[in-house]
Amino acid sequence: MSEPEVDPSNVEVSEMEFDHEELRVFWELARYHAKLNAAPTYFGPTTLESVPPPAWAYGDAAGESDAFVAQVLADDRGETRATAEEYAGELPQVGVLSILCDGSGVPRALVEVDRVRVTGDDVVESFKVVYRA
Repeated sequence: MSEPEVDPSNVEVSEMEFDHEELRVFWELARYHAKLNAAPTYFGPTTLESVPPPAWAYGDAAGESDAFVAQVLADDRGETRATAEEYAGELPQVGVLSILCDGSGVPRALVEVDRVRVTGDDVVESFKVVYRA
C-alpha cells in the first residue's frame, strides 16, 4: 500500500521539517558568496562559520511562503509585520542574518535585518537579500 500524496499547498509551514543537510550546503555557499568568511582565523572556526543562522518560512501555508519568497527575490528586499506580543519582548536586531525558505523548506535566500520599526502594537521588520540560491 503506497502513501497518499500530500498537496503541499495544504500543509502548514510550521508542520514541515527543514532539511538540515540542505541548509548546511546552502549556508556554506551563502557564506562564501556573501564574503562572510573572508578573514582567516588563527584560533579555529568562528561561530559564524560553525553555526548557520536560523531558518524560517513565511506564512501558514506552503503557497503563501512560495509567493512571499518570489516577491522578496524579485525586490531583493522584504518586510514582515507581527504584534509585539508575538516577539515576547525580544525584538529583532538590525544586522542579524537568517535563511529564508520556501514552502517546501528549501533555503532560497540569506537575508539581513536592516530596519526594525515599532508602530503601536506592531513590529515591522525590514530585511535585504544578501545571497540567493
